[in-house]
Amino acid sequence: MPNAKRARHKEARRQKVEQERRQAKRQRLIRRIGVSIAVAVAVVGSILLIKGNLSTPLVSTTTVATSSTTTSTTTSVSTTSAPAAVSQIEADALARQAGCPSSTSARANNLHWANAPAMTIKTSKKYYADVVTTAGTFTISLDAVNAPKTTNNFVYLANHEYFHCIIFHRAIPGFMVQTGDPTGTGSGGPGYSFADELPTGPYPLYSVAMANAGPGTNGSQFFIVTGANGQSLADSYSRFGQVTTGQATIVKLDAAGNADPASNGQPPLVTHRIISVTIRTN
Repeated sequence: MPNAKRARHKEARRQKVEQERRQAKRQRLIRRIGVSIAVAVAVVGSILLIKGNLSTPLVSTTTVATSSTTTSTTTSVSTTSAPAAVSQIEADALARQAGCPSSTSARANNLHWANAPAMTIKTSKKYYADVVTTAGTFTISLDAVNAPKTTNNFVYLANHEYFHCIIFHRAIPGFMVQTGDPTGTGSGGPGYSFADELPTGPYPLYSVAMANAGPGTNGSQFFIVTGANGQSLADSYSRFGQVTTGQATIVKLDAAGNADPASNGQPPLVTHRIISVTIRTN
């Protein structure tokens, strides 16, 4: 019996060491990605800002956009000086280092739920999402007070690593960047939908909101407002956060967008991916 007890203790120690080793490896990978992005100097090309005829909101997820084509969301891009661009080859290399599929058209995951998650967050707490992408990193300050259901949903999906390897499938310079669809097509989601928590007033630059295909169709797709066209959207999208640090990364994502009006922002000139979303509170 003493030998069996020692064996169990030994196995427990081995498992603990292995878990710590995996965590350390993941942290090293994220640091390497950050360094690689910082030194990337490839030029994507000149991108013109969209300055007109985009008053129709681009709907995000399940079926079609408000016009008649595919769904979409709007994301914003900062107007400060942009850092060096990352080419598609560099973006794909960074994604593969993080364990993503080689192709940006490959499905990121098959996670699926029948119902929206139960409420687990506390509105008395402040929640932040640290987002690592192939274009760089940024932090979203989540609005649990004014959008508790939407924040709870985002936290739930992030904690289940739902966003790992998901692409930014749609980006219109000066308007928005959109992500959150594991299929990368603009028509996918987590298998459920939940009610709106609509704001009053405009969408500030770098605000984060849910994409939808009409009232009460929120799922997992969201967008970040990157310019004036996004700021002028009607209050039809549940706003649940604000990018507070790393706006230069949003500038990169915006600059990689597709400015051709006929493209509806798809595909971007460079298709970036989310590497991880980590939730923290204070």
